[in-house]
Amino acid sequence: MNITFFLGAGASYNACPILEHQGKKMIRLATLYLPKEKADFTKGKPKDLNDYEDILWDIGCFGNKALEYGTIDIYAKKLDLNGSSPELHRLKQAVSVFLTVWQLTSDEGLKGFYHDSEKPHVSDPNRQYDFIDKRYMELMASALVRADNGHIKLRSNIRFVTWNYDLQLESAYKSFCPDDQSWDDISETLNFRLKESGNEDLEICHLNGYHGFYSIPNSDRPQNEHHIMDRTDQTSVHEILEAIGFVSTSSKRGTLHFDNHINYAWEQNQQAQEIRKRAIEIFRQTNFLIIIGYSFPNFNKEIDQQLFSALDNRETRVIYQDPNASKLNISQLVDIEDKLIELEKKNMKNFLLPYGF
Repeated sequence: MNITFFLGAGASYNACPILEHQGKKMIRLATLYLPKEKADFTKGKPKDLNDYEDILWDIGCFGNKALEYGTIDIYAKKLDLNGSSPELHRLKQAVSVFLTVWQLTSDEGLKGFYHDSEKPHVSDPNRQYDFIDKRYMELMASALVRADNGHIKLRSNIRFVTWNYDLQLESAYKSFCPDDQSWDDISETLNFRLKESGNEDLEICHLNGYHGFYSIPNSDRPQNEHHIMDRTDQTSVHEILEAIGFVSTSSKRGTLHFDNHINYAWEQNQQAQEIRKRAIEIFRQTNFLIIIGYSFPNFNKEIDQQLFSALDNRETRVIYQDPNASKLNISQLVDIEDKLIELEKKNMKNFLLPYGF
């Protein structure tokens, strides 16, 4: 039985700020660590910023735009429609660096939790976002096995397709590996990074790309993907930014870019198309689809249609776990019998797994 997990932002709810809360936390990060006189994001960028201040200012600026437009994705669409490529490049870099800092830091002043229902605009001083959403930890405890060569691997019948840029899945996997394993090490045993030699073995497909990784243009290396995930083992924001501050200058010089590692649904770059192609193949082989924390937004409908069309003529069972789960979202995309769809709107404490998992 091939099991596919199809994840939206709600799957990382306990660890990552989602929707408008992402914009708020981007502004929060920038205002906490920029000098007050440099933290006005409604005016032009100050000219006397050092490398890590430059990164912070962009994070705050695009966080402000996310609140103005509703989400960061909507503002990115505006930039794309207007042909504002340089600013769109900066936005992608800001998103990637913000999520990387968020993943690596333990800063309590930054990571106060936002509740959607109770005081949604005030962060909770008594609760912090998890470093890793514990639901991923529980899932990985069931999904991982020890291979004959001693490596820790996903079960061969389990795959993931996600609209999230975050590396929560990968971080949960990493937590089960030996403590000295680097991000390069784990990407040898967990296939989530694109390869130039082919991507038919991808186990995790990030439809919107993934944070913390970048490319070097015109590199002679066969694999020119690099990352900023292991630049420091410190957890303070200041030290993390000092370690990755080179990104600002290198990006301005054109010697690195994040363009192909943060993707939006309307983009057609080669990396995005490779990921979508593999995701469709995963759906085509799916016997049991588990949809978690996904609202089927309009932006994604074209790609969602391609994915769910791959389920045609299969008796695929579906569990849809989300507070607003609706069979209509699924029936609009694929002809599937009602009895094959199970909705779970109340239990969000753990990810539902089918019997026989």
